[in-house]
Amino acid sequence: MRVLVVVASQTGRTARMAEVFAEAASEAGADAAVRSAEEAGEQDVLEADALVLGSGVHMAGVESSMRAFCERLSPAWMRGALVGKVGAAFVSAGAGGRGGGELALISLWANLAEHGLLMVPMHNRLEGFGHAGCHWGPLAWTNPRERVPGPTPEHLVAVRSHARWVVECAARWQRGETPG
Repeated sequence: MRVLVVVASQTGRTARMAEVFAEAASEAGADAAVRSAEEAGEQDVLEADALVLGSGVHMAGVESSMRAFCERLSPAWMRGALVGKVGAAFVSAGAGGRGGGELALISLWANLAEHGLLMVPMHNRLEGFGHAGCHWGPLAWTNPRERVPGPTPEHLVAVRSHARWVVECAARWQRGETPG
């Protein structure tokens, strides 16, 4: 099974999450690759069984390079080429709280759902959910007031557990089983 992680990261924080996601997916048995939103293309997505989008958060939205990537996939949408693949998302926000991260996650989910992907949420029983979990996916943030850059080790625990869950769900889907 091939997992493609497409990431938009201006500061490197979201890229770190993408690297950890791909590592954990590989450890779970997937062939995982990371591509930047600028370099990823339709062929990369077509060859993947699972597509995971990760983006930095800007003003409660995703980075512009992620929006451009999603727009470049419109020919695939017209053909229904991604219907039935597995999808997931994660984000990294700044400014202390969650800084619009949940809205950015919903935006990523909307793009994946528009293509007919089967979405894998982050349920509250996954390790790390209490520190960096959101039902839409892992959410890391930076706390500049306390000089704590994200993603923290606790955030990365959530990323790892969600990656394993995405691989498990995709494998079950490929075998015709239901996740449970």
